Amino acid sequence: MPRAIGANCRLLMFPEVSYGTAPGGNWRRVPFLTYDLGAEQPLLDADFIGVGANRDPAAPFLDVVTVGGQAVVPVDLVNIGHWLRLLLGPPTTTGTNPNFIHNFGSGAAALPSNSVEVGYPDVPSFDVCTGVRADTLEIDFSPSGPATATFGLMGQGSTRGGSSFGGTPLTAAYTAFNKAQGSISRAGAALAQVTGARLSYANGMEMVRTIRADRRVEGIDPGIARATGQITVRFENTILLNQAVNGTPAEFALAYTIDANRNLTFTLHEVYLALAKTPIEGPAGVEASFEFRAAFNATATRMMTAVLRNQQAAAEYA
Repeated sequence: MPRAIGANCRLLMFPEVSYGTAPGGNWRRVPFLTYDLGAEQPLLDADFIGVGANRDPAAPFLDVVTVGGQAVVPVDLVNIGHWLRLLLGPPTTTGTNPNFIHNFGSGAAALPSNSVEVGYPDVPSFDVCTGVRADTLEIDFSPSGPATATFGLMGQGSTRGGSSFGGTPLTAAYTAFNKAQGSISRAGAALAQVTGARLSYANGMEMVRTIRADRRVEGIDPGIARATGQITVRFENTILLNQAVNGTPAEFALAYTIDANRNLTFTLHEVYLALAKTPIEGPAGVEASFEFRAAFNATATRMMTAVLRNQQAAAEYA
């Protein structure tokens, strides 16, 4: 009898019409590196006295169900848009083929939910998590390697079965970005001597616990959105140091670019830098790491915009 191995696992997802209800039809199959979203229901001790004839405990009981985890996915040309939709909401799309421009904005009042299925066809076993919302995004910029993104996920419930719920999966052409295609700019000008950067975004999700017979959460509500991170540079000039000292904001953009019609850009419209030391750690070059926080910008009417340019029409991420 075959055993489950990661190489044969499949990840499917599709937007929900009603929160917590798995949709019908053909779901989308998406690439991933690691995935651990699932339901947990811990056993709690029942420390009641006088149940048995000695000091041995009474039977434990099951507590409430918690659905949470992470998905590490490649930053690619098409599928990353579905993850950004889950994180930020449906985009505003303009342009024409082959240059459609999808604008995802932070701070949406309401966010969508997906049903997500991980399949272990070797067993077979298929775990469908419903009411899934994206709480966090972590994305790292460095000179080399594959471009990946980590999404923190929360869900309402999970159901396991012996067959897939996703119909005949839809598969998009796979075109990956890589870190060598990355760039970082400040106030519209390329920022030089950057050795690494990290962007973290959080929706501030809160699980709403109510009294329910199925022990699931009632829903997952967004809170204050935050965008933070770090930029590490070789100490060549005082541009970032002066910004930190003066406490003035600037617009920063972090991008992956294949060409003019195929790129992904995260723009933080109002970024504040924390003052950083410039330590000397030997005879090699001197580096400075600046922590940053983004804020709402009145002109842009948001804190962050993610712009994805590809060949997909508006209906792809509606």
